[in-house]
Amino acid sequence: MRQNFPFIALLSTLAISGVGSACAQEAAPKLAGLPEPLKWQNSAVEWKVGDDGRALTLKAGQKTDWFSWPGGGYDPDKSPRLLFKPADDFSFSAKVAVNAQSKYDAGCIVLYGTSAAWAKFCLEAQDDGQLSVISVVTRVLSDDVTSFSVKGDSVYLKLAKSGGVIFFYSSVDGKKWTIVRKLNLEARGGLWAGFSAQSPEGQGATAIFTDFHYGAGQIDVWKLQ
Repeated sequence: MRQNFPFIALLSTLAISGVGSACAQEAAPKLAGLPEPLKWQNSAVEWKVGDDGRALTLKAGQKTDWFSWPGGGYDPDKSPRLLFKPADDFSFSAKVAVNAQSKYDAGCIVLYGTSAAWAKFCLEAQDDGQLSVISVVTRVLSDDVTSFSVKGDSVYLKLAKSGGVIFFYSSVDGKKWTIVRKLNLEARGGLWAGFSAQSPEGQGATAIFTDFHYGAGQIDVWKLQ
């Protein structure tokens, strides 16, 4: 079994200002610097907000997948997601940590247009137990890409939208960013962005999101300026 001592230490040091569960989620939490109101898509088993709204913990229940198999016939939509409505052009980033106990356990930042147009950018456990940066872009069916493995149990993930172009980036320190993927994703009514956790084959997984930042307006997606 993977050891998760750094993750447990991070979880224990968070100052909790709000706590919820699947049985009591009429209202979504407020998070510092993100547009309101936030909304839930699928309930988390548990959630916590700490550090005056600057940290979010999501616990996904068992068998919580979000994927549309490229060959058809498998289309679950069970992962908990907390979403906000961004500007037409924007950037959004977070430090993502995940306590992975089973393969495909993950913490993700996401884009959602419709049930047939969405994307997730994740730190996900692989078959060998290693955590990797992965991305899934769905236009009816999902295109799933595993990019590279990560040392430790956390990574910084960022997405930026400028016009019809969306870039995904990753970073080990939140300062120097590497372009991971370029894509287009359109939906009538625009896109939502936010956070997700998943445990497609396991009994549950916990993801912690900290140091998240949102900015409205166009940027140079090549230079992040």
